[in-house]
Parts: sequence; structure tokens; C-alpha cells
Amino acid sequence: MRLPSCLFFIAASFIVGGTLSMRTVTFPYQTSHSYVEIIPMMEMELGAFTLCMQVATEITGKQKSILFAYRKKDNELNVWRELNGRISLYLGDGYSDSFKVPDLGPLNSHLCLTWDSRTGATNLFMDGRRSLTKFLRKGHIIPAGGKVFLGQDPDDIEQMQSGFNADECLVGEVSDVNLWDSVLSDSEI
Repeated sequence: MRLPSCLFFIAASFIVGGTLSMRTVTFPYQTSHSYVEIIPMMEMELGAFTLCMQVATEITGKQKSILFAYRKKDNELNVWRELNGRISLYLGDGYSDSFKVPDLGPLNSHLCLTWDSRTGATNLFMDGRRSLTKFLRKGHIIPAGGKVFLGQDPDDIEQMQSGFNADECLVGEVSDVNLWDSVLSDSEI
């Protein structure tokens, strides 16, 4: 079965904070300066997407953590682990929805989020199990020309690589990050 085009993926070794991991980005401690910037393989003007990643963390209920940030002018596409343990999807400033899921922990969890602009239908998949469908930003298009970050969310739009907040960083590991410009089927996920 042929999958739709993939905008980017992480499939290499990275060293972050002195730790080497295959296909994994490790953020071993809370900082305001450790992050990974991803350069997409094609423009990210999105009317639909499927974003998948493996995540592990030992920080549960202690801090809000950014899992994925795509920013141009605003927070165009952000995924957060909230203080209450929910996973939130933000599509533009002020537009979000969250999913109640089991706590992320030190064992890898496979997360996927899907969204389709035509209907606004949004789902979260955790370890292969699909959430109920929620609806967010019907008719919205995520604009091209932004930057993708793992581990931090740039608060300073103008500088883009500054204004990081240690209280929002990810402490843990992220691997197998993939973003498709379509909604994959349940069986493909």
C-alpha cells in the first residue's frame, strides 16, 4: 500500500545534551536552550495532516511540555502535553482542543493526531487506539513558510530561535516523527 507524501521524518542519529540515540532525540534535563529544528522536505501548507511520533517522559503532572511546534506568525500547529495530562492540539493562536489519555510515561507511547480542514474532524491515536472524533477549525489552512521545533516552543515570533521557556520544554525522548499532508486511515496508523 502506498502512503501519501510525507513532509518530513526523523530517521537519523542525533546528539542532544550529550546523549546519542538512534532515531531518537533525547532531552535529558529541563533547559531553555535544547531543541531540534526540523527542515520540512516540502512546503507545509496543510488542509489536512497526520502527525505521528513516539514519546517517552518521566515528567508527569509537574509541567506543561511541548511535543511539537510549527510556527510562522502564530502557533500554527502545536501539540502539548498539558499539566492535567491531556494532549492538546493547537491550530492557530486561540484555537485548540484536547484529548484525555493515559499519562505519558518512561515507556514509549506512539501518538498520532489527524485533522481534516474539510470537516474539522480531529482524532488522537495512542498506541494504536483511536479517540472519539472532535471538530476543530473547519475550513482553516495551515500556512506554509514556518519552522518546526521539537523540545521547545519559540515564544518570540520575530527571533524564532529565542524566547524559549524552560518551564515548557520537553524532558524525555521523541522518535519516529512523521508528518503526512493527508489523513491516514485507522489501519495505516
